[in-house]
Amino acid sequence: MINEKRSNHKPSIRKAEKAFQEAFLSSKADAIQLYQVRNSYRRIFTPIVILWCLIFQRLNPDHSCDAVVAELRAGTFDRIAQQPDKLPLSQRQRSESNAGYCQARKRLPFEFLEQAMQSMVKRMSCWTVPDPVTQDRPIVLLDGSTLLARPTPELERTFGRHKTAKQISYWVVIRIVVLFCLRTGGCLGMKEGSLKSSEQELGKACLLRQPAGCIYMADRGFGVFSIVQAIRHSQGDAIVRLSRPRAHKLYPQQLYPGADHDVVWSHSKKDNVDKRMSSEPITGRLIYVRLERKGFRSQDLYLFTTLADRQAFSRAKLIELYGLRWHVEVDLRYVKRTLDLYLLETKSVDMLRKELVAGLIAFNLLRLFATQAAQQAGFSPREMSLTQVLRRVTTFLFEQLSWGMSSPWIWLQFLDRLAQCRLIPKEIHLLEPRWVRPRDKSFPEFWDDRNAARARYLQRCLEQAVF
Repeated sequence: MINEKRSNHKPSIRKAEKAFQEAFLSSKADAIQLYQVRNSYRRIFTPIVILWCLIFQRLNPDHSCDAVVAELRAGTFDRIAQQPDKLPLSQRQRSESNAGYCQARKRLPFEFLEQAMQSMVKRMSCWTVPDPVTQDRPIVLLDGSTLLARPTPELERTFGRHKTAKQISYWVVIRIVVLFCLRTGGCLGMKEGSLKSSEQELGKACLLRQPAGCIYMADRGFGVFSIVQAIRHSQGDAIVRLSRPRAHKLYPQQLYPGADHDVVWSHSKKDNVDKRMSSEPITGRLIYVRLERKGFRSQDLYLFTTLADRQAFSRAKLIELYGLRWHVEVDLRYVKRTLDLYLLETKSVDMLRKELVAGLIAFNLLRLFATQAAQQAGFSPREMSLTQVLRRVTTFLFEQLSWGMSSPWIWLQFLDRLAQCRLIPKEIHLLEPRWVRPRDKSFPEFWDDRNAARARYLQRCLEQAVF
């Protein structure tokens, strides 16, 4: 039985191996090679080497540049930059300083990482299994979040620091809007901005880059006319949640639970309409249901969708489909906490954007392996633990990659290992209070300017000193 199973899946393994080699392991990387050096010597850090170094820097628990140089000297990246007339990369890099790697990251064009991201998304779309429920149309989840950075002068001028009524926060806060694929969990697009930029404007910038034919789902923060206008402009369909006032404005009559009415959404004077797109009214359906669960308060759910076919997309199917929108919160948690992208240790805007895109490339690499392993085993990629996948993919890529990729059985054994990294199903839903046990604090919380604090501390030490 094992031999029959391997023979059935051997073509998919060969296809995955070939796609992986074409996407990343090729030293030429003609599909994403935008960085050409003319009238200069051949550098140690070529674009493909820098890309792998950025991926390793994000996947490795130690995200410092010194850890990348240490792995480079150890020979981890020798196979990526094989050249017959050159020494291995570990022998050409003679210094333990990370200055050369830092300068190479600055030289790398941002367009190179963007095109590598697009290439990764195309690879993932080719490996997904069609879903007959959605008529083989990809479902995209749209949501926003925030990241933190230290207040360097350049970052503070670009993004600004968060202010409250009482004080100014220490951290620089970056607002992001991300698109995730519902089937695979991969990141399809991202746009960053300051806190002054609205999530709707950043979301429109992401939507305009997507291919036609997608179905987008979003919560009430994106249930506005401008977002649905951008979705229509990108030739897609929308399933967005509306607030109660906006839903009653679309349908002024009395709404009862279980309603499914045809409505026409026209923009008002307060709507931020994009003049580059058509401002014609949008026809769709308004669905209202009341979700009730024993022991909890009832929730009113208002959905607007442009999917007019009630036979293919019934009310119950759309409500069930919108219930899967919660996966975007899990994806954001993986990106921010598992890959530690919630805090970006950079000093310039250019490097912040590069590290952010490189981190999403690393996230898609994990999702790519998880998708292939899940399809190999016959279950959904959403059932896999990305934290466990992270540990095994990092070990496979940067410690066992020196074995070579000529045999598809190496891929088969590795995917069989990944297929065992499944989430434990929660059969019993336990109710736990959201309280945190306090920890003893050795030092008080610090909210003041650090230079002023140093001056006060020095003055206090001088006053207490005995001469």
